Formats: sequence, structure tokens, C-alpha cells
Amino acid sequence: MLLPGVLDGIKIVEFSQNAAIPHCARLLAGLGADVVKVEPPAGDAMRYLAPIGGEGRAFLTTNPGKRAIALDLASPEAPSVVDRLFAWADVALVAMKPTDLERYGLDWDHAQTVNPQLIHLTHTALGPEGPAAHHGGYDVLVQGRSGIGWTMNRTREGTPQSTRPAVNDYGTGMVSAFAVMAGLRHRDQTGEGQRIDTSLLGTAMSLSTPTVAWFEHDAEGYEKLQEEIDVLRLGGLSFEEQRAHYERRVEAAGGAFRLYFRHYRTADGLVSVAGLSKHLYVKLHEATGIAAPPRMTIDDAFLTVVDEMETFFAARTSGELLELLESHGYPCGPYNMPHEAVFDEQVRANDFVVELEHPRIGRYATSGMPLRMEKSRAEVRGPSPRLGEHTREVMAELGLDDSTINALHAAGVVTSLDD
Repeated sequence: MLLPGVLDGIKIVEFSQNAAIPHCARLLAGLGADVVKVEPPAGDAMRYLAPIGGEGRAFLTTNPGKRAIALDLASPEAPSVVDRLFAWADVALVAMKPTDLERYGLDWDHAQTVNPQLIHLTHTALGPEGPAAHHGGYDVLVQGRSGIGWTMNRTREGTPQSTRPAVNDYGTGMVSAFAVMAGLRHRDQTGEGQRIDTSLLGTAMSLSTPTVAWFEHDAEGYEKLQEEIDVLRLGGLSFEEQRAHYERRVEAAGGAFRLYFRHYRTADGLVSVAGLSKHLYVKLHEATGIAAPPRMTIDDAFLTVVDEMETFFAARTSGELLELLESHGYPCGPYNMPHEAVFDEQVRANDFVVELEHPRIGRYATSGMPLRMEKSRAEVRGPSPRLGEHTREVMAELGLDDSTINALHAAGVVTSLDD
């Protein structure tokens, strides 16, 4: 028996490209919503990123379960179509610079005159207020501004490289889906629509909650740290050296992260271990037979134990180590490459990765829904749509007759898959 979706009957129109809001819409579609993605005539830019069979891999994995129409928002006839979409929808997901929102009639002030019950999610890169509110932006820019890159970025030749996957993009997709559900709940209670704002920067700061903080009690220490880092920067030290100094001075659990909560090289790869309590620390030492350090301070005695532990792991295979640590109850797991994670038996057992069939490229796998519901359906429904695949279908649902749809096609306002 097919379970109902909690968003069955909810209609969503998506005006966005790239990753953040498309991921939001993908999650909502997985809960049953009818999502219509509006693309420019040339298509979402993600359609051309790492193409395969004429479709971009990034688009294929970010947009399953949707319908797609192609609409030229710059055409004089487009506003009437946009208004019909606003009137049709329960939710509008809009990700554009503020100036473009007003230019194309996609802003909340206009949308609410068309449909006062509409949930209008406005997504910006850096938030709706402040001196940079009008700037566009991408995940990599927010990694830098938010401070999240300082702790997460890999390095190459002493310079930080952007973190992949784009954690702020896809994190914003989840935050935005949560926000939409809250907006729908409010509408159920009051009958009112409303504007909701999400941003990459807001998500990044939320994801950084444990590390991005300031306490008056520690103000003098922060000032001294800044002076020390400034000296390192002026001295030409690499990013890796600056970060190492920061972690020695700031991370309260720095010792634990060097020994008990990290990734270790093995004889045939890598494994991850994760213990952050004295009770678990004991288990690691019992499993390996290596004596615990006398103190958690990162000094010579502590680093000697780290060296012994690294040597122990490097002399054994990943399989041997995982079996040993699991037998002692120490949290551990494999360190997969992305393509290995796709076939990880634990991932597959929970449908965290699903396989889809695309009419142009054939079978492919992508992430599944990150949640499961006992009495409601939560699943990826079908592959990502082809450009303009549902234009005629959606235009008819908006109340336009064949002659009007044909006229819009002739004028280049809308395009279809078969054009």
C-alpha cells in the first residue's frame, strides 16, 4: 500500500538555479509536493556542469521528482504567467538578487497582492539586511566570510581550498525546507501567507554554532590570539601554519582531536575514530595496548602517544582495525571516497542513496531522502526533469488554452521539450 505524502496536494513553484533552493524543493517534492521548476530558456546553469548525455550531473542529482517549464522572465508577456503561477501555488521559492526580484515581479510585495495565502521564501546569499545584502554570492564566498572555511577547508600549497560538497548550499536547502513547513503550519493556524527569508550566510553561521562564538570573559585572550595570528600573517606563514596555531590556542578539545577523534592512516587506506569521553578514551587504549598520555595537554609526552597510535594504525589493515575497535566498543567506521559511499551497505540499507532511470542517460544513483516517516511517504519520486519537459502540461493547468500556449511558444516566452 502506497503511503500518502504529508505534502500531497501542496503546489510549489521554484524560481531558482544552482543548488540551495533546488535542494529545498527536492526535499519537499519527496514529501509529496507538486514542484514546478521554472527555468530560463537556456536552462538552469547546473544543466551544463559536468554534462553526461546532454544533462549535467549536478542537475540530475539535485532536481529529481520535479516538473520543469522554461520561461523567459524578461519577455513582456512573462509577468502574466508569473502571476498565474503565484495564484496556482501554495509556496513560491525564489532565489535571486533583490533587484531582479522586483524587476521580474517575483518579490513578496507583489506576490501577496496576487495570492495573500502564498508562502513566499526569499533566498539570498548574505541575508536581506546589511551593507552587502544586494550582493550575489556562492557557497565558496560564504565559507570565507562565515569563518566555517577556517576550520573545514582543505589546503593546497598552503592556501585553503573550498570545501566540497557545498555544505552551505545543501544545508540551506534543508533549512529552507524546514522554514517552508513552518510557514505552512502557520497558514494552517491563521489562513495567512507570509514572506520567509533564508540565506547561505545564515546557514553557515548556524552550522558553525560550536566554533563561531565570543565571550566577554575571554575577550583579552581573543585580542592576544588576533595579535599572534597577525604576526604569523605578516611573517608569510602558510594558512596551515596559522590554523595549527589557532587550534593549539583555541580548541578546548584539541588534544582529543589529535588522538581520539580523528581519521587514521592504515596499511590499506583510512579509518575514522570518534570518542569524546573519558570512558571511551579507555577503550581505545585497551584495544591498542598503548598507554594513555599523562595529560590532555599537547606536549611532548602527549605527542609521543599520538606517534605510537599512528604507527599502530599504519601497520594494520582497515578491516582488522574496524573489527578490533568494534569488539572493544570504540566508535569507528570506514573512510569512504564519495563513489565508495554510494555502495556502502549501511547507506543502501536505509535508502540514503537511491537509483533512478532517466530517459536520456539511463540509470543513475543519487542521494535519497534524509528522513523516514512511519505513516507518510518520504521518497525521491522520479528523475530530474528535462528542460521544458512539462511546459505545456503546466500552462494548461494554469488555465491557458491551446491557442494561448501556442502564441506564447511562438513569441519565445515559453519553450517546451519538443521545441
